[in-house]
Amino acid sequence: MSDSFKILNGGYSHSSPQFVKGFKNTLKSQSGQNYIDMTMGAGSLIFGHADEEIVEAIEQQAKCSAIFLQNNPVIQSLGQKVSEFLPDSLNNYIFCNTGSEATQRAVRLARAATGKMHIASFQGGWHGMNEWTLLDDGGRFGETQIKSYAGIPCSALEYSLLLPYNDESIWPTLENNADKLAAIIIEPIQGSNPQPEIKSYLTKLVSYCKSLGILVIFDEIITGFRVAKGGATEVFNLEVDIVTYGKVLGGGLPVGLVACNQSVYENTFADPTKSILTGGTFSANPLSAAAGLATLNKLNEQVYTQIADLSDYFRNSLNREFEKFDIPFMANGYKSISRIYFTNSPIQNRKQRDALELPADVQSKFRYELWKVGIIWPTNGIVCMPMTQNISTLDIVINHAVNSAKKVLTFK
Repeated sequence: MSDSFKILNGGYSHSSPQFVKGFKNTLKSQSGQNYIDMTMGAGSLIFGHADEEIVEAIEQQAKCSAIFLQNNPVIQSLGQKVSEFLPDSLNNYIFCNTGSEATQRAVRLARAATGKMHIASFQGGWHGMNEWTLLDDGGRFGETQIKSYAGIPCSALEYSLLLPYNDESIWPTLENNADKLAAIIIEPIQGSNPQPEIKSYLTKLVSYCKSLGILVIFDEIITGFRVAKGGATEVFNLEVDIVTYGKVLGGGLPVGLVACNQSVYENTFADPTKSILTGGTFSANPLSAAAGLATLNKLNEQVYTQIADLSDYFRNSLNREFEKFDIPFMANGYKSISRIYFTNSPIQNRKQRDALELPADVQSKFRYELWKVGIIWPTNGIVCMPMTQNISTLDIVINHAVNSAKKVLTFK
């Protein structure tokens, strides 16, 4: 292979392993080695790699239509199915191409609806490559701190407000900034810090923002269609203004969705004085719609129960082994979303996690040790359980995770 070009996406260098095939929980490298994949397309593949029904739906759609068909029947069918999953209040949809695009559009929609320009987000949150929420990157690109990325105007960050997550100190800040805050965007379950007991905080946040005229955007790119049919919004029984979706909804193909309530719709699309942009070459394309529809058609309560039970087994087994071998790590999570904390101290939010966890180089060593035994551990640490997982494979992963933990503690 020629080295005359560079792909600048993270992990795509010439020296990085290249994968040529995926099946259920396994990825095969170009050299023929099989790896247990714990990343599952960053949580997108709730039915694993190359699910037969989803692949067939994509193939059938590819045979019968071009990608650029406007208002194609399959996107209408997907919209109908989505409406059966989501809370009744979220009945206005904008389909787009990615989660990043969905959060960007959600922010723009909130500003248009309120006439206010500032957006608040939470430390440890991640809302994609969206300038308006990059005061913090959820720890994905180095130490968590307020920073300015090259190419992002300082003025973009000046319209952003960063808040501590799961922290009662935010209420005066919200009140003091209510006249300029269009919305708060929050992952109801943070990928960087999946707190299982977060409902009361979210309930208070939604109620408080409503009293101040601040819209609430739930970023459910990860949790949407994963923790329940209606996502965390349904599980926590909360009525928010705008919700973004992606990952699972695409069935393995790129997709983003913004859903808003009628009030936001009336103050944006239904207002003749406002022009809201929704275009995009591949937005609502029939291939992604076919994959998404096939995925939603397979989702039922048995799926959610099974992946939640597997995740409970995974977390509980890890924690028993960590305690048995006096390893100061802890597995935590919510339903089918899990992560390992590199500390066993209780954690309330990402700020505490950063202060308590072992350094980043130790965590990288942990992932590398797993890589050496054929297990791909997500760089962002978020393990989203697929339906194709099983106890025997999880036992293998748990055993190697414990051994890797022992090695990195020696390394430390």
